[in-house]
Amino acid sequence: MVFKRTLLVIFLLSLSSHLTAQVQEQSSLWQIGIGAGVVKFSDEDVSYIGDKNLFQIPRLNLTIPVSDNLSVDGAMSFNTFDVGFISNSVKYFSMDASLRYNFRDLVQNLEPYVFVGGSLVDSERKMTPTMNIGLGATYWVTNTIGLNGQLYYKHSLEIYESMRSHIQLTGSIIFAFDGLFGGGGGMSRGKSLTGGACYHNPNN
Repeated sequence: MVFKRTLLVIFLLSLSSHLTAQVQEQSSLWQIGIGAGVVKFSDEDVSYIGDKNLFQIPRLNLTIPVSDNLSVDGAMSFNTFDVGFISNSVKYFSMDASLRYNFRDLVQNLEPYVFVGGSLVDSERKMTPTMNIGLGATYWVTNTIGLNGQLYYKHSLEIYESMRSHIQLTGSIIFAFDGLFGGGGGMSRGKSLTGGACYHNPNN
């Protein structure tokens, strides 16, 4: 009985190490996402903007790691195509740039993060800059596919009369891949899923 329990503990510890290393490995890769979003304005801004809830389909993003915990993300949210049951009465298109801080090793296969950044939002009037803060998380279903959700708060300064501060909720399917310039950055791609390092012998 003791031997079986010992084997079970060793197996669980090995599995935990494997899954944690898997999240770390994915964090060192470039990530591309495709999904949708919804923007929500406050009740007092509805009459000015023209709508309270605006939908974006598709929403595209690219995330590039720059260190073990930091990555940069760029995204574009397109105005929803009129598909009958979803349509916007006003235009909303945004280009977003964010700096993310990724929290690793908190939950297996789940990578939460916080971010700061800015956007250019094109509305019915003109393109307006916003300052953004937010949080999100990616749950890795496989080694290369994840599900991402995040929440933006986009602050529009009062000097810009073409936009109002608002929140944006997004959901995406994420695909991880090697960067365009070799390794993805951040952690070395030489690390295996079990956490061991691979060494290259220059004499071979």
